[in-house]
Amino acid sequence: MGDVAGARAVCEGILSQDKACAGAHCLLGVLSGQEGNLDRAMTHLTEAARLAPDSEEAHLGLGNVYRLRDAPEAAAASYRRVLAINADSAAAHYSLGLVLRHLGQFEAAAEHLQRAFSLSPDLVEAARDCALCRIHLGAHEAAIAVLDEALNRHPEDAQLHAALGLAHQKMHRPQAALECYEKARSLGHATAESFNQLGYVLQELGRLPEALASYEQAIALQPDFPLARFYRALARLLTGDYARGWPEYETRLISEDRPQRPGTYARWQGEPLAGRTILVWSEQGLGDEMMFASCIPDVVSAARRCIVECSARLEGLFRRSFPGARIYAAAPDFSIPEAIKAEAIDCEIPIGSLPLYLRRSAQEFPQHQGYLKADPERIASWRRRLSSLGDGLKVGVSWQGGTHLTRSPLRSIPLSRWLPIFAAGDARFISLQYGEATEPIEDLASRCGTRVAHWPEAIEDYDETAALVSALDLVISVQTAVVHLTGALGRPAWVMVPYCPEWRYGFAGNSMRWYPSVRVFRQASFGEWEPVIAAVARELRTWGERAEQRDSHRFIGTGQRESS
Repeated sequence: MGDVAGARAVCEGILSQDKACAGAHCLLGVLSGQEGNLDRAMTHLTEAARLAPDSEEAHLGLGNVYRLRDAPEAAAASYRRVLAINADSAAAHYSLGLVLRHLGQFEAAAEHLQRAFSLSPDLVEAARDCALCRIHLGAHEAAIAVLDEALNRHPEDAQLHAALGLAHQKMHRPQAALECYEKARSLGHATAESFNQLGYVLQELGRLPEALASYEQAIALQPDFPLARFYRALARLLTGDYARGWPEYETRLISEDRPQRPGTYARWQGEPLAGRTILVWSEQGLGDEMMFASCIPDVVSAARRCIVECSARLEGLFRRSFPGARIYAAAPDFSIPEAIKAEAIDCEIPIGSLPLYLRRSAQEFPQHQGYLKADPERIASWRRRLSSLGDGLKVGVSWQGGTHLTRSPLRSIPLSRWLPIFAAGDARFISLQYGEATEPIEDLASRCGTRVAHWPEAIEDYDETAALVSALDLVISVQTAVVHLTGALGRPAWVMVPYCPEWRYGFAGNSMRWYPSVRVFRQASFGEWEPVIAAVARELRTWGERAEQRDSHRFIGTGQRESS
């Protein structure tokens, strides 16, 4: 009846007559917990469980108090005690699932949450939380199955629609995700997180003005929302709005997904570097590291001394390319070697923050001819090896980019779909694919008779990869680190990108500000690769014909070719 004070008075009256009444202790414990008096709740519930060891309510209440006290292991033990008494307690399964999720045991949590929903189909929170655990585990289809079942029973539950949208988003189905998010919003689901997720899928669909507006709404609802600010930064950088994009790009440094690196020296904030020593330290992946390295010559020319920490795989390449800087490989724990500390460093900056001060507008991107330098002897060796493949252009290819988390399904093009490119003119193709490449190459050869040379030793050693790329006539790739390597070497590359690519590739045009030698081939609509592949094939055929014409002009009167 809602008369909490009356209920408490009755229980206290009972206990004044009979201190061993387990039911009165249990109810007083529950009431005390609801009022926030956890100490009193613990006292009464512990006594209730002692007096009635098989009381589901007492152990369930104890579990709730432990959970509120941030003692998840003890809470889990109490919920398991309930399940030992009654294996079909939906409340215990649900509560245990929440605790296990908090402990990072997502698979076990999902099982208990799904069991709770099966036992109590009106417990929609169990279905939603189960789906979120499945999404975390990457079991997106299983999450969708749970949510579909729940939505059959509760079609107007906004949070179920929002969770279904997230599952589709993680599977890179932005149109399906958008429909779910819009349905959730029509049902009143309008949180900062929901607007942020809506902005993300709108951006994947290339609807950038709407995406930016959605991020703005998320930030208006929750000003201290770094993920929304980060996504807004990426959208701005994608459109070339560097002045507003770079400052918020700094939010990447506080992401929960990356280890925090404590600052050792004062942070450089763009002030003059004359007479000062600066440490530029590595971050993000190899592609980004090479891209941001285009700023290193600016720093070297401005500072008294520039020290660069880089990935161990790039150390040799960076040493050769930036002789005016001191280069050292990053340690696994990012600790700074004593020899580097002895350099009397004045300030430091992560390499991805250099553009904040050095690339604030499109005009500040240099028209370079390549700033990374491969080993000349290795280049010559690779040219000899490439000549053994026969006449024709030597073209490097890479078809798989990123991971599922970094939009690999949208970025990648299976090798079997490259046949129009492989059939375009007289060219020899060489794999530049990092990771497992043997199986798709062998499958292509057996089914289509198309051969792609694959030399793993050229891929594992990045200095070797740089030499091979420098010896090739052309690189054709999807969005991968090899595009950054080729562009940074000043070598020609054609990159095929989805309708809304990674921010580094820009949203429009056939060029890339970071690399003058890179040409961009874009999807005209979401998911359509065939026109892109056809355009690349046509250009390759034309390029090959021009190359043949250039070769024919190199013959001199003696019948010998001029040296190229």
